[in-house]
Amino acid sequence: MADDEPPQLLELDSVPEAGPSTKNYDRPKVPITLLTGYLGAGKSTLLQYILTAEHGYKIAVCMNDFGDTTDIEGVYRHPSKSLTLSDPTTQTTSSSFLSLPNGCLCCSVKDLGIAAIEEMVASAPGGVDWVVVELTGVADPGPIVRTFWANEEMGDLMLDGVICVVDSRNVLTQLAEEREAGEINECQKQVACADVILLNKVDLVKPEQLSKVESTIRTLNPTLRVHHTTQSRMPLGDLFNIRAFSDSAGTGVRESQSQTPHNNHDHQYDHDHEHEHDDGLPHHSKITTTLIPLPPLTSFQFAKTKEFLETLLWDRKYPSAEGSKTNSAPEILRTKGYITLQDGTSHVLQGVVDLFELKEVPKSEKEKVGDGKLVFIGRGVGEELKARFVEFVGL
Repeated sequence: MADDEPPQLLELDSVPEAGPSTKNYDRPKVPITLLTGYLGAGKSTLLQYILTAEHGYKIAVCMNDFGDTTDIEGVYRHPSKSLTLSDPTTQTTSSSFLSLPNGCLCCSVKDLGIAAIEEMVASAPGGVDWVVVELTGVADPGPIVRTFWANEEMGDLMLDGVICVVDSRNVLTQLAEEREAGEINECQKQVACADVILLNKVDLVKPEQLSKVESTIRTLNPTLRVHHTTQSRMPLGDLFNIRAFSDSAGTGVRESQSQTPHNNHDHQYDHDHEHEHDDGLPHHSKITTTLIPLPPLTSFQFAKTKEFLETLLWDRKYPSAEGSKTNSAPEILRTKGYITLQDGTSHVLQGVVDLFELKEVPKSEKEKVGDGKLVFIGRGVGEELKARFVEFVGL
């Protein structure tokens, strides 16, 4: 088959009706990855690879109306082979549910809810290893991540993580784009909300430029796993089952300390105007990051930590020692951390916007947990947050 010819698409005669009998709660849940990235970063190239390469995985790819370009539509859409999949939650339908020769599935996510994605997975012959949901290039991923994570009707599905594809040539310019009234732009939000970054198009930049890009990305989000890619190609097995929202090893907090050049001090930056950082890089972003080291906490301090998080994230206020809520707090995009207690237990913290979870680490996984620490990523995060936390918890 010539490279410019579309892959052969196999038409399914029908989509089996999904029901309670199709669920098996004893089997591992299928991981869902949310794929984000600014326009032109390489998301469509990654999806094209997933849908055409013989990589050995059965992946269900939910594309944002089949990609951003007519080239993608030309590869994957075929009017005579489109099917209809109903979404029982919205009474709408999604067309173009296709089964490809390499075992992958492809559908449009336009008007497609979580229930319909679950139905697609349950209906796939032989099951599915992984679900990838593409977000638009200008989407703020925070509310979308929150929706998937908070949904209690995921059934056999599990939010696994957020992958952001970054254009190494243009990302510094994209991060610096101004918004009215100090708004955080979409590219900054995408980096801040990600668990994994693909620094794409590394073949098109010089090593010193790539170093600047990676340092800036890690400054914005020090918990990231970063991969260098050309044409968005890398072993797919490294992109899923990262368990960023369900595993004590999935937050990336401990791993990041050996990867970022800023691991010897708290990550506190103020980027309201362009300036030179200690690494010589100009920074434009209004996103700031703070890492707060934690000693083993008493049960009382742990309760105070939860109270601080609830007030900070739910009310956007700082709690005071007297029980009142004080002035407005920063806008938080992501929260991560490990918390160890003096009684020997440990907890992993994961948060998106105003939603957070403290989950006790099983005894079998305690060796994965490093020293206690909290990481806050958002606008206006800095010394005041750290000082108020330390004072309120009594550290």
